[in-house]
Amino acid sequence: MALPLKGLRVIDLTKDFAGPFCTMILSDLGAEVIKVERPGSGDETRAWGPPFVKGLSYYFLSLNRGKKSITLDLKTPGAQKIIRELVQDSDILVESFRPGTLAQYNLDYPSLRRVNKALVFCSISGFGQTGPYRDRPGYDIVAFAMSGIMSTTGEEGRSSIRVSIPIADIAAGHFASTAILACLSRRLVTGRGEYIDISLYDSIVSWLSYLATYYFATGKEPKRMGSAHPSIVPYQAFNCKDQELIIAVGNDSQWQALCSTLGLEECRSRNGSAQTPTEFEIGQI
Repeated sequence: MALPLKGLRVIDLTKDFAGPFCTMILSDLGAEVIKVERPGSGDETRAWGPPFVKGLSYYFLSLNRGKKSITLDLKTPGAQKIIRELVQDSDILVESFRPGTLAQYNLDYPSLRRVNKALVFCSISGFGQTGPYRDRPGYDIVAFAMSGIMSTTGEEGRSSIRVSIPIADIAAGHFASTAILACLSRRLVTGRGEYIDISLYDSIVSWLSYLATYYFATGKEPKRMGSAHPSIVPYQAFNCKDQELIIAVGNDSQWQALCSTLGLEECRSRNGSAQTPTEFEIGQI
């Protein structure tokens, strides 16, 4: 398997999910990732269990494969010196501290750029490095709720639900890794690094996709529809006699084929073309 980032080094100053997810992608692509953790406790996801595998939480293992790990107290001059020495021979640094924290230790981008002008420096935070919310801590569920997506989850007339995986974290991690790869490409031309500002909130808002367009087109807020789709029918889960059934019909020809398969000839028009359904129920199949 080709490892396109083999030979590159990443300094990983992140914890929890979004940052480690980003650096895990870089590790999977062949980069050497050195994860810097707090002495004593390390990344807090080390304690997010059970289950634990040989003393490590399943959560931590899911995000940190292929990485090396050291512990440093970044508040100390000695640790700050070690980071600067590592940066001299590194290509990428990813951090997820609150905005302004690393500047207190002279480990922010302007400081480290003087050590290595080719360094690609990526900051991941809840709400970005500027703006009125920059100092607020950011968690996945907060960004998920504020984006508006959470108001569309669940069944109509019932409370919102959280998606079972942290999609704001995953979105930010993916955007961060993509931006880093873009900056590495640009560095081949300029010889200089770049600064990247990624926020959970911006990332998950971009995932609104057609829900945002629906609102701008109609002025109406999207409703909760369970597993159903606002524009494609049938495209959802149905409760049948013995188990759930997923049906995804994306066009009229597929609708005709479905009607024929299920023996629902009354769903077809006289000339054999499909009638566009507005509501579809399987019943006790």
